[in-house]
Amino acid sequence: MAISSCATAPGSCDATNRDVSMITKMNCDYSGGYSDQVKSKENELTAARNENAMFKRVYDGIAAEQASTRKDLQAQQQAQASLNQSLGQLLSALKIRHANKAGVQKQISALQSQLQTAQSRPTSSNPAQLAAKQEELRMLQQKVSKLQLSLGFDH
Repeated sequence: MAISSCATAPGSCDATNRDVSMITKMNCDYSGGYSDQVKSKENELTAARNENAMFKRVYDGIAAEQASTRKDLQAQQQAQASLNQSLGQLLSALKIRHANKAGVQKQISALQSQLQTAQSRPTSSNPAQLAAKQEELRMLQQKVSKLQLSLGFDH
């Protein structure tokens, strides 16, 4: 009976809880509860860093796309394809990782819809269409920024 009362499940260990007994702390340390918690936090940190790197690629793609609207049509199409690919990868990764967050899923769906609309629209060197493209990219940047902030990332 005394032995079973000393057993601590690894999932119930919380290193930040200062009110637990010394025996509970030793059991958590011995059972690997604390190390499981550290590994979990490391995995979350790695995933967050990967997502942050994807956000950076998207921002770089948006900046390249904005600069390319002043360049020739071929460079513009290449930048658009690169942006579409990196944004698509980011949205797919976020959709999987944050599947249980309805608000995030709604933002992701809106961005995916905008991405599909942008992909179906032909690229032109007409000044009026270039100005519209700049505005569209500015709006895309705002939406990506809002999504990033809602996930707790700084940019």
